[in-house]
Amino acid sequence: MSLTKEAVMAGLYAAMKLRDGELPTDAELSGAPLLTGWVLGEASGGFYRLGGFVSGHPKLVDGWCWTSVVLYIEPNRRWARTVSRLYRLGDPLNSSER
Repeated sequence: MSLTKEAVMAGLYAAMKLRDGELPTDAELSGAPLLTGWVLGEASGGFYRLGGFVSGHPKLVDGWCWTSVVLYIEPNRRWARTVSRLYRLGDPLNSSER
């Protein structure tokens, strides 16, 4: 999936909000797609992305996917923000990801 300029700008704006300590609201989290059986994988340029089974994504059918580049993973691994969107995180594929 290629990202639009608008999606990249929204991701940068979200990264700035996170940097300033503004976390997603409960409403934002409850509306975010769920990623289970996830793994952290390398993307080009020394960045990382998440792979896993997604459900509730507004553009993808439920099933395996790779996310866009990860901007932030919440320390308890309950959610992650990628360039394109927020994800709720279920159990990882390997317990070492926790």
